[in-house]
Amino acid sequence: MEIRRGSQVISREGITKTAIIEFVFDNYILYVFQGGISEFDILIKYRKGETRLRTPKHIHWVIDVLIKMQYKKELVREFLNQMKDVWESSTGLQDNSYEVLKRLIEDYATRTQMERFEELSQYGEYPIDFLFVLMELLSTQEKTNRADAYMFGQIIDELLEEDYDIFSIVSRAGFTGRG
Repeated sequence: MEIRRGSQVISREGITKTAIIEFVFDNYILYVFQGGISEFDILIKYRKGETRLRTPKHIHWVIDVLIKMQYKKELVREFLNQMKDVWESSTGLQDNSYEVLKRLIEDYATRTQMERFEELSQYGEYPIDFLFVLMELLSTQEKTNRADAYMFGQIIDELLEEDYDIFSIVSRAGFTGRG
């Protein structure tokens, strides 16, 4: 993974934004922009190759994890336990500058020993290092905007259940909050 200052530009609602930071993987790039929900909110986008920018949702990483579980269930469970630790220790951002976001990912990557999970990159869509950074950013984003956020952690808990219910997990992961 290469970490670089943002250069990708997007326009939303007549406002042009340049990415704060970019995380470059073999086939994917994750972009982090200033969000609009709170002062330090982050807006996450990604692209694979030359495809259009996409906004990641919980359902994206959940489906990938479920596919990986079909091949290496115990290793995925270890990975999810690591991500649960990340979730529990993450806090909302007090600054969303390049330096803070870079340190956030580097600190967690050092503690998590991602190379241990590299084998999981063979399964599903996402390489494991991309999945790790995506999940870390999504959990930080969630806690930045709501200190009492729970969805990310709750989905991980359900995936870690021995007899998980795929339908309730997919339903929760796909929930948009709109009714």
